[in-house]
Amino acid sequence: MEKGTYVLSGSLPVNDDLEAEQIERVRRHLSGFASVYLAHDETAHTVSLHISGTMLRDDARLIGRRIEKFAEENCTAGAILLAEWNGLTDWLVVGINWHVQCLLKLGAVQEQFARLVERDFDFLVRLEPPSEKAAGEGQPLMCVSIAT
Repeated sequence: MEKGTYVLSGSLPVNDDLEAEQIERVRRHLSGFASVYLAHDETAHTVSLHISGTMLRDDARLIGRRIEKFAEENCTAGAILLAEWNGLTDWLVVGINWHVQCLLKLGAVQEQFARLVERDFDFLVRLEPPSEKAAGEGQPLMCVSIAT
């Protein structure tokens, strides 16, 4: 198996009652794999993190899963963390499940939009208020033509 340089960084919004022991537990668990920096800002209710080291891809996945578990238990919203392994950049989306699903959908929409822009498409966006009427009826909230 190939080892690579791994870096996970970002910030997580956390509960007001987060205890130092919870952060220390994560630090102890991960320090066997990597250099771990976790800082709790009690005023902003965030935990900043920077985890790095040279490791196998499986070890990097283990770190990601441990951070996901911490976020599920302690986050107040979804968060996007920057993950890099062996020169490949990726995003780790963590936190409250509903927020994570929204962030993943947003990422998918942005990716599709980027593909359209690359192809030089002209397209029309039509936003309508939610209603029980069939699609296409009623006045739109806004129509925007985007030329790329």
